[in-house]
Amino acid sequence: MRHLRILLRIAFLLAIGFTLQIAVAYQANSQKKQDPALARSYVAIAQKLLAAGDSANALEKLNLAVQADSRNADAYLLLGLTEFQRGETSKSIRHYRRALQLQPDSYPGHYNLGLAYLREHKLPESRAELEQALKLDPNQADAAYDLGIVMLELGHPAIALDHLTRAKRLNPERPDVFFNIVRAELEAGHISEARDDAQAGARRFGADFRWSASIGELFLNESQPADAAIYLRKASSVRPGDAENRRQLAVAYLESHQPKQVLDLITEPKTVDDYYLRGSSYYMEHRFSEAAQESEHALVLAPADPRVLVLRTRVLQRAGEHRAALELAHKAASVAPNWDEPYYVAGVSLYFIQRYTEAGQELARAVELNPKSVRALFLEAVALANQDKQNEAEVYLRRAITLQPNNARFHCHLGILLARENLFARAEESFRRAIKLAPNYGLAHYELGKVLVHAAQWREAAQELSLAIAQDPRLSGAYYQLARVYGKLGDTEKSKRMLADFERLHQQEANDSQALDDDTRNETESSEAP
Repeated sequence: MRHLRILLRIAFLLAIGFTLQIAVAYQANSQKKQDPALARSYVAIAQKLLAAGDSANALEKLNLAVQADSRNADAYLLLGLTEFQRGETSKSIRHYRRALQLQPDSYPGHYNLGLAYLREHKLPESRAELEQALKLDPNQADAAYDLGIVMLELGHPAIALDHLTRAKRLNPERPDVFFNIVRAELEAGHISEARDDAQAGARRFGADFRWSASIGELFLNESQPADAAIYLRKASSVRPGDAENRRQLAVAYLESHQPKQVLDLITEPKTVDDYYLRGSSYYMEHRFSEAAQESEHALVLAPADPRVLVLRTRVLQRAGEHRAALELAHKAASVAPNWDEPYYVAGVSLYFIQRYTEAGQELARAVELNPKSVRALFLEAVALANQDKQNEAEVYLRRAITLQPNNARFHCHLGILLARENLFARAEESFRRAIKLAPNYGLAHYELGKVLVHAAQWREAAQELSLAIAQDPRLSGAYYQLARVYGKLGDTEKSKRMLADFERLHQQEANDSQALDDDTRNETESSEAP
């Protein structure tokens, strides 16, 4: 056995030696085959073929080049470029990486590899290569621009803006650079700067239909419809027959509360979009019969279009047909389950037929899908208040106020909640804020008057209650409160007159609850403050 182990060890050592001899011989043989001059000639031929558009033969010559000289970095760079242009991105990446192994400080290698990674949507890898390219040559506008695009895609608009601004400084004549600077500023929340840069770009590129249309669409997508309309209108003047641009312009007008412009733009409706946009504009103008007609035409053309279903729901709600409206709202939600609006309009109908718990569920879903929907937040607060859930209602109202701090209605209803909790000083503050924002808001004057009555501030209460009646004569409770105040002030005649007016209105079933419902309905029909 010992002899056998010795023999095996000798055989193993002989095998290793033989393998080493083969490797040395192969390496020597390979070195003999390397021909850098021949490789360079193949590269030169390949360059001419590429210039002539013959990528297939160019690839053949480049493969011969790397066979002739496996350390020719230029051949690998050209291989990468050619494969990239042919759509073979994974192959191009392998070639670029080999080129960078041979020339680690190659700007073209890092830059082109960064582009290849970008095409593959390998954003972190693309960022690393483009950053290295810029370190090697900071004055390359293309690398700065492409790195800016990568940072936008990674969700870092502020960093992207630095690179895009550098690209503009290095090459101020590129419309795509201006476009993406505006995009980065909008995504970073720098609305004023985006407007300024868009205007500067328009002075250079505004005559270009595609540039103006793209900038308009950008503002529209970032919820700046008034700005969008400016550039979409400019694009329309360049190419008035473009149907898609006209549609986008109509949407921008509608979303920026310019319904007349929509109706002027679409005079002869033909498509579902035309009828929908006209119907929505009529609704916004409170021309409800025309809105109903347009929504009917749209529904015939597209009975499952969720936008049309929601519009038709709103028209039915305005007519008080809440059960029929609820059916359409549920149908819209089934078609578009991830859109908040169907749940919101369902919540509206459920609220007005006093199914407050169900209304709250629909509205909570709307808020979940769109946390910035101030209308849904407001109506959810009112629904909760009707269930005596004051604390929860206050949370929703304060969220709405944070998003829309100048909405007088929100401040008024917050004051109503606070007064119900006997927090009269804070309630008074909310009512005064509402009146400052909307001096003609009758309900706010009325609610402030009640707080002043509670504080026995009779003269101030009389002033606010009188203003409430002047702004909204239907507020029956204001007459009753004013009758009490005049009694306290010793003016018996006025007190009797106010009581008579109160009794007359009360017989018509006008009461505080009706006033609150009317005020809530106004909010559901418009996103604007009173």
